[in-house]
Amino acid sequence: MRILILSPNDPKVLKCGVRAAKLREYLEKNEVRTISLPGLDYRKVSISMVMNYLKLLFFLLTRKQDDLVLLENERSAWMLRAFKKLGYRLALDIRDNRALQHSAYNAVADQEIMDTIERVLLLNIDMCDFIFVVSASCKELYPQKYFEKIFVIENASDPRLFQYTELPEELSIGFISGIAPGRGIELLIKAGEIIREKVPGVKLYIAGTHLKGTRQYYEDLKSRYESSWITFRDDIFYSINACQFIKNCYLTVIPHPDHIHYSTTIPVKVLDSLACGRPVVSTNCKETASILNTYHCGLVSDFTEQDLAGKITQLLLDREEASIMGRNGRRIVEDIYNWDNMARKIIQYIS
Repeated sequence: MRILILSPNDPKVLKCGVRAAKLREYLEKNEVRTISLPGLDYRKVSISMVMNYLKLLFFLLTRKQDDLVLLENERSAWMLRAFKKLGYRLALDIRDNRALQHSAYNAVADQEIMDTIERVLLLNIDMCDFIFVVSASCKELYPQKYFEKIFVIENASDPRLFQYTELPEELSIGFISGIAPGRGIELLIKAGEIIREKVPGVKLYIAGTHLKGTRQYYEDLKSRYESSWITFRDDIFYSINACQFIKNCYLTVIPHPDHIHYSTTIPVKVLDSLACGRPVVSTNCKETASILNTYHCGLVSDFTEQDLAGKITQLLLDREEASIMGRNGRRIVEDIYNWDNMARKIIQYIS
């Protein structure tokens, strides 16, 4: 089996697009030949684009009966029509609903652009043979007439890269994510101030790269809050040192606000934390909360700084319970939420 992958980013550069890169890696490990065309854009002229066109030509000239074209997030409808006319099967991996994502991040965006994204996404869903979404809740976002071809391929972790260790002695809270308004960072900081009343020595480590257009927001956060107990890190990257960052934390927190985007997705960073044996405290976002409650690997709080502080403090003061949750988290990544399982699901659905 061969899969031609059209991705907006280079999957070798793991500052973002972890899902695309890891699915490709584990499809290859399961004997699927993949041909990646990152950033394919006919309007650009560069050496990388020439290489893309050569790989595309090779794929077309050496066609096999079970070939598949896999698109990450929505693409121009004309491209899908071209592959359909040539008789290829099409699969769409909806890593993020970008219109909902922009809304969740409080990003300033032209409503006409957001409407266009939604329209193109529905056109893509209509033309593709297989649709992959990250949760059962994500499936509910789309028209019921497409349900028969929508399959759940959850986000996951790589237990070989994110290795288990015992909890550190330092009582430290970790946040690792892209930095943007609407991520709940200020909620976490306010909760941290409450936590310090009972755990004076607690540390808060905030790691993440600012997203496009949010540089000033990041700088403002750092200027306002960096202190002896709050440290900002913008040098943490997935395949380089994210594992070490998580292992240095006692627990990690997902302080997302109540928004449909956060309720219908399972952040990769949740599962990476569980892989390292770190309990996760999350606000009550449906899919994340379900994992933490079902497998007893973390705690779920209301969308308030007081309850978030209470749940974090509970684990900081109960090392035995935090350790049990950490071991449970590692177990479910090894058994369920790993990229090898997700790649096998894709193979099963498209075969």
